[in-house]
Amino acid sequence: MLTFSRTLLVLLLVSLQAAGLLVPSGRAETTTTASAASVPRQPPKSVFIDDEGFGKDPFFPGSVRRHPKPASRTAEPVAVQQGVPDFIILKGISVLKDKKLAIFNNYTVAEGEDFSLRGGNRVVKVKCIEIKERSAIISVNGISKELPLRPGFE
Repeated sequence: MLTFSRTLLVLLLVSLQAAGLLVPSGRAETTTTASAASVPRQPPKSVFIDDEGFGKDPFFPGSVRRHPKPASRTAEPVAVQQGVPDFIILKGISVLKDKKLAIFNNYTVAEGEDFSLRGGNRVVKVKCIEIKERSAIISVNGISKELPLRPGFE
């Protein structure tokens, strides 16, 4: 029984040494100093680069949100038009007692009144200078113009 235990012990020591769990007594000092001097290995760090021009969304493969957006063109500066714009229309004239009123683009004003009108993406400040029987004189940026009554309402 003693030989069986020795055989078992030898097999156990050989297997531990093969697995690296048992260090021979002559190499113990060199291994200890070598492991103390070495820096423990860090796991590699993963780097995530989100490039919108590459790949697709795995959860929404039909989505277009990761497609590169076309470069937007900068709008050319619109030249400021001098004078009275064409979108101002005299639509009607009314007289109440001694007070005259004019309708410009659905905006009713009296003589001497200032108002603002929007035409497209442009807003202009207009002053009604004088209201006549079939026309009105307005001023935009210091430039005066007489607007006739809209055709069909004469």
